[in-house]
Amino acid sequence: MKRAWLAILILATGTVVFCSLRGATADFRAELLNRQSAWQTQTQQLAHLRIEREELVEKARAIREELASLPPASPALQLMQRILSRSDRHNLSAEETEQLLAEFGFNWNTTGDFLIVSKKSLNGISLEGMKDDKMTAAARAVLAISPEERAVLETLTKQLGTEREAWVVAHAQREEPGGKVLAKYSLPVDAEFSQSLSNAFTSGIFATLGNERAELLREYSYSWMQAVGMLGGPAVRGIYESEPITLLVERYRAGDSWNMNYTLKQAGNTMTTSVNPWQPFPEAFKPLFPNGWIDVAAREGFELPKEFKKKPANP
Repeated sequence: MKRAWLAILILATGTVVFCSLRGATADFRAELLNRQSAWQTQTQQLAHLRIEREELVEKARAIREELASLPPASPALQLMQRILSRSDRHNLSAEETEQLLAEFGFNWNTTGDFLIVSKKSLNGISLEGMKDDKMTAAARAVLAISPEERAVLETLTKQLGTEREAWVVAHAQREEPGGKVLAKYSLPVDAEFSQSLSNAFTSGIFATLGNERAELLREYSYSWMQAVGMLGGPAVRGIYESEPITLLVERYRAGDSWNMNYTLKQAGNTMTTSVNPWQPFPEAFKPLFPNGWIDVAAREGFELPKEFKKKPANP
């Protein structure tokens, strides 16, 4: 009896193991078939990509041959291709800019009284921005200043000129002349006052013109700002911060006649030249002498050179 039960148990166990192995074999066979199918699909795709690659290579070769057979591109087209192929299209070289403007018909002979230039080139142009507290015609033209903008700016500079005139009249110092010295005047350094004028002028032009044109006007007006005392103080004058602005007029003998010259010391610079109608009168001292050398001569009691009788003085 026991043997019978043992035989039945062994048979049942074998059946279960057999069924399990059979199921596992079926699953493995199905997985294998799926992998074979995927591999065949990928193989076909790879073959298709290789065919496409060969076709593209052939097309590229044909295009290169076609381009090689074409006539050279025009200079304008070559320039346009170079410009469009660059990430930074604003910084063209001087040669590229000139060529581009020429292609658009802008050159010295086609624009009449005007000349088209890039904004970038204005940084390399030197011109007088301000004179007698007013914008020069050149500055107005170059910076395209409208009548309204001009009115605002010249109202500002007139106000600053009034403030400067009152300061100069109150602070100018005169030394008694003697010997060869015909006149001597000086203006002390007032860094705070100079900075206030500079700040007011700078903020005014930036508010009126915007950053680009205001930056250019400030650069063009540097000499004027220095001449009227806006650029004084330690930040600009360095070791010369304590030296006043001085105007010295002297006479000297040249052969049998007497001539005169003047020396201007300002912002660490010294200039000596003759007193004549064609030499501009120092800007810093105009509030004291609106008519220039004529007023100085009348105040100090000396006679101006004979050239002043031939040509009206330029104050």
